[in-house]
Amino acid sequence: MNNWFNIKRFWLVLRHEFANAWIELAVFVAIALVSHFVIKMAPYYTDVKAAVLTVAFESGFLIFYLVLASRVFANMQSTERRIGFLSLPASNAEKFYARLLLYWFLPTFAPFFPSGQIPANVTGFITLAIVAVMIIESSLAVLFGTIFRKGGLLILLLVETVIVISVVIYTNAYPWVINNLDFSIVARVMEYVGVDRPDMGRALKVAAMVAVPPTVFNIALARIIFSRKRLSRPLVNIDEQ
Repeated sequence: MNNWFNIKRFWLVLRHEFANAWIELAVFVAIALVSHFVIKMAPYYTDVKAAVLTVAFESGFLIFYLVLASRVFANMQSTERRIGFLSLPASNAEKFYARLLLYWFLPTFAPFFPSGQIPANVTGFITLAIVAVMIIESSLAVLFGTIFRKGGLLILLLVETVIVISVVIYTNAYPWVINNLDFSIVARVMEYVGVDRPDMGRALKVAAMVAVPPTVFNIALARIIFSRKRLSRPLVNIDEQ
């Protein structure tokens, strides 16, 4: 028997975790559907209040998306729930990927592209850039949620805020750092993609090149940390006989 990953065991773990996570997922789907509807209706809006409403719904959707990713191991916050999860007759990998599928993979790839295409204009290019950034940010939320389990997203935002403030202070104190940076790569990327009417195929390639490496790194690191936490804190023995 494959002790690392077995599809039948994985399916059982997935069903078990879905029974506990379906309310959060249902709320996320509802928010995603409402946000998608608001975006579709955006061209018909004529007043400022409607535009503010659109921004509010989109912001709420993105925030909840990050919250969901950071709760990937919220089921281990209490001792009782942690023991219950660790005592499931499944491998480390099956438990990790079941939670990752529910709390990160499905929320990431289901609602972001509901129409299957992005308009080939500047707005579409900006949308693609935002999606790439949010995917990276959500993978960081998974990583911090794996490390801390409680308040992972808040800690992530705090760390990022400290980094941004530190960079601003440093560059203000040493402006030559910014002056010596080479921004020609940005010009080459914009020339490759196009400015007035971007080539969305090329834009998608650039977005993938930017988003995929850090995302894979963050998820892989979360997987390693989850395994090491299990090994360093063997609350129960679930080794198969």
